[in-house]
Amino acid sequence: MKSEPSQAETRKSPTEIGFSIAGIAYFLLLGCAITYLWVIAQDCYISIATFKISKQSASSAETGFAQIALPGLSDSGSADSQIAIGFIDSADLLLELEKEFQLHEHYSAPEKDFFFRLAKDAPLEKRIKYYRKHIFANFDVETGLTLLTVDTFDRNFSKTIAEALLKKTEGFINKINQSVADAQLTFVRGELERSEKNVKDASVAILNLQNSNNIISPDEEISGKLLALQELRMTRLRTDTSLSTLVRDSPESPRIDIMRSQLRSLDEQIAEGLSKLSSPEQSSLNQVLAHYKELELQLDFATKLRTGAVSLFEKHRMDAVSQSRFIMIIQRPFLPEDVGYPLRGYATVTLTVLAILLFMILRVFVRSLLERTGSN
Repeated sequence: MKSEPSQAETRKSPTEIGFSIAGIAYFLLLGCAITYLWVIAQDCYISIATFKISKQSASSAETGFAQIALPGLSDSGSADSQIAIGFIDSADLLLELEKEFQLHEHYSAPEKDFFFRLAKDAPLEKRIKYYRKHIFANFDVETGLTLLTVDTFDRNFSKTIAEALLKKTEGFINKINQSVADAQLTFVRGELERSEKNVKDASVAILNLQNSNNIISPDEEISGKLLALQELRMTRLRTDTSLSTLVRDSPESPRIDIMRSQLRSLDEQIAEGLSKLSSPEQSSLNQVLAHYKELELQLDFATKLRTGAVSLFEKHRMDAVSQSRFIMIIQRPFLPEDVGYPLRGYATVTLTVLAILLFMILRVFVRSLLERTGSN
C-alpha cells in the first residue's frame, strides 16, 4: 500500500500561498469591476445623425436663377465633409454648446460613476477632450456620408444636442457660402455700382445741357437753322436780282428803297443766324453740339462699361453659386430607446472570459516557473 503523504509534503510553500492569495484578489477585483458595471456605471444614450455635403453642379448653375431654386447637386467629396467635421470638433463650438446647454453640469452629474463622469473642477483642456469623446463626427469613405454621434446620460438630451449640432453645422456651411460669394462679388459689385453712377451722371449732364439751352437735339436744331439760313439766302438772292432789274429798268421807282430795306433786313437775319450757329460763345450751337457730342461719347462709353460689368457680375455670381455647398440631412437625430453603453451583458461575458483566460495563462506560467525553481 502507498504511504500517506507527509505533513511536509502537503504543506504549501509561501510562494504558492502568495499565488493563491493573488488569485483570490484577482477574482475579487473582477467581481468589483462587474459590480461597478451593473450597479454604479451610468447609462449613456446615443443619438446618431447622417448628412452629406453637396455642391451646386456647374451645368445647373449655368441655367440661371430659375434653376437655383431647385439646384442640381453633386457630391463635393470628403474635403468639405472634413471642414464640417472640423467645425463640429472645434473648441469654439464645444464651448458654445457648453454654455448653451450646460454640458459641464450634465456630464459631471452622476456622482457615483467616477470612471465615466466629468470632474466638476475639470479645467478647460480636459473638458474639451471629454466632450470630443462624446460628441464627434466621422466621414464614411464608402458611402460618402458624415456620421454625427452624440452620447449623454439622458436620451432626450442626446437628441437635443444632435439637433443643435446639425443646425449649427448648416449655419456654418451657409456662412462659408456667403463669405465665398462676398469675396468674389465685392470687387465686381463695386465696379458695377461705379459704372451705373457714371451712366447716371452722363445722362444728367445731357439733360441739364438740353434744359439750359432749350433744345432736345443739337443736331436737329442746327439742321433746322441751316435750312432756314439757306432759305434766307435764296430769298436775298432773288430780292437782289429783282432790285438790280428794277434799278436798270426803272431807276426812279419807289420800290427800290423798299427792296433795299428788305435786303438789309435779310442780311441782319443771316448774320444773326450765323452767329447763333458758330461763335466763341458757349451758347452758340456749334459749342453746344461739341459739348453734347462729348457727353454722348461719355454716356456711350459708360453704358458699355456697365454692360460689361453686368456680364462680369452675373458670371461671378454664377461661379459663386457653382461653388456653394449644401448640407443634405440623410438621417435626422432620433430619440434613443435603448442604452448605448455600457453593454452590461456583453461586457460581463467578455470581461469574465478574458479574465479567466488571462488567469489560466498566468497560472501555467507561474507553475512552470516554480517547478524550474524547485528542480534547481
